[in-house]
Amino acid sequence: MKKQLTVLFIVIVFLLFGLHYLLFIKLEFAKDDYILAFLLLIPAILFSAYAFTIIAFEPKESQDKMLEHLIKESLHEINLPISTIEANIKMLEKNLQDEKDQKRAKRIKEALERLKRLYKMLAYNIKKEILQIEKEKFRVDELVKNRVEFFKSLNRNLFILNLKPLTVKADKIGLEQAIDNIIENAMKYSKKGSPIEIGTEGSILYIKDNGIGIDENQLPLIFQRYYQSDSRYEGEGIGLSIVKRYCDRENIILKIESKKGLGTKVILNFKKKIAE
Repeated sequence: MKKQLTVLFIVIVFLLFGLHYLLFIKLEFAKDDYILAFLLLIPAILFSAYAFTIIAFEPKESQDKMLEHLIKESLHEINLPISTIEANIKMLEKNLQDEKDQKRAKRIKEALERLKRLYKMLAYNIKKEILQIEKEKFRVDELVKNRVEFFKSLNRNLFILNLKPLTVKADKIGLEQAIDNIIENAMKYSKKGSPIEIGTEGSILYIKDNGIGIDENQLPLIFQRYYQSDSRYEGEGIGLSIVKRYCDRENIILKIESKKGLGTKVILNFKKKIAE
């Protein structure tokens, strides 16, 4: 809509200047005749500009609607087999007696939970590009607890929580995605069993690890897409760029404190969100 209004404004300005040039300079109208002709022709200019804008943007709007419809149908079709697998696992669990079979079922269930989360993130990222994401009021500390429970199941790191109530109104799924990326980085760049401290203080959420840390001269580069401070570790180098984009979009202050060999602390300050 903003693009359409911008184009409409430009077209109107262009036509008005063109009309001014034609009447006042080219045809040399007298002052009174010029004003009368100008006023009579303004409705025609407005209609012409509106028609031009509609014609220019109609194909794109039609394509966007078709794409949105296709995406919704595709997401629905992907969700169906996920629901079927989930229902059948629940039925199987009731009848499994053998310990090995129970362990296999548990691994399938865990894989399904990861698949469901990937589906949720895929749906969110697609909708974010074509629709307005609705903001909701929620507790950041409760969201963190929920995500930490998942990471605890990986049996890799110890989590130390110091969470106090922190309520904000924001894009909840986007924050969940940002928190996941920060925790994943903390786990990836620290030793197995190394503690990860997560807490809330006032308007701040912080996630601190005792990992390899980041050199000071690399800190300005870490938000660049595909950048990796250490190529020995697996990853695509997009996690922190996702976090940065989310914070910029949601008006959240993002700060990273780190020293080589001493770990990293990621700080999200929601004071502007709370003030909104």
